[in-house]
Amino acid sequence: MSKQKITVNNGEMTTKDKRGRMTAKSRNSAEFRIRLNFTPGGVRDELLKDCRAVVIDVLRAATSIVTALNNGAQYVIPASSVAAASNLASQLPRDDVLLCGERDVKLIDGFNLSNSPSEYSREKVKGRKLIFASTNGAPAIVKSSAAKSVYMCGYVNLNAVIDALLKEDASSPIIIVCSGDYNSFSLEDAVCGGTLIKRLCEKANIEPNLNDGANAALILADKFGDDILKLLNESDHGKYLKELGMGEDLVQCAYDSVYSIVPMLNDGRLVKLGK
Repeated sequence: MSKQKITVNNGEMTTKDKRGRMTAKSRNSAEFRIRLNFTPGGVRDELLKDCRAVVIDVLRAATSIVTALNNGAQYVIPASSVAAASNLASQLPRDDVLLCGERDVKLIDGFNLSNSPSEYSREKVKGRKLIFASTNGAPAIVKSSAAKSVYMCGYVNLNAVIDALLKEDASSPIIIVCSGDYNSFSLEDAVCGGTLIKRLCEKANIEPNLNDGANAALILADKFGDDILKLLNESDHGKYLKELGMGEDLVQCAYDSVYSIVPMLNDGRLVKLGK
């Protein structure tokens, strides 16, 4: 990562050079527009048109989906509800299909796997088709499906998502959709979104056009983003997971950019980018 530090002053993004002097970004901000929504609630199809969407769910969907694809799953179909997942499963041969998901963190009755990354081992998922119905992440992906492209992002594949965005047409706006927690704000998703914006702009050396949500996420990333595991442990959802004995999941979700896999939505299925 660049050693330059991005800061926000009066709504404008600047960087500091090695001597601490403020320097302007080199490209026109109109060329690089980034919008961030703290929950999927305000995401509408008309906003998504011609945009690139990045869906963030740090705890835990992004890590589970990335792990599954890394371990050989054919694809992951996000489902907006338990009923939708069951209906999809009834249309596919069950010998190679796994029903995956949770409600209130717990495994759904009749499902094969919940939403713990450790469950998505190569032995369980290689060659299998996954139908994924998590509480927050899966519905956020479905809701974002009208976008030009849709990527799934967590800390574990953050830099890979940034690289994928930089390979695309910069004139297409980026919409970052934080999955949140039951359509409410979640600190870990917002900080991850702010970190994505910060690293993306540093790597591209651009001054973006940001909405209020993106500017706020940058501020949160500066305040909370230096210690990811601490952030997850102190977040509301992280505390709840620990209470249920799932603290190890937080460790798995806190690894920064350990995977090069970018799940991309293709015809309703999340597949590895480039597959």
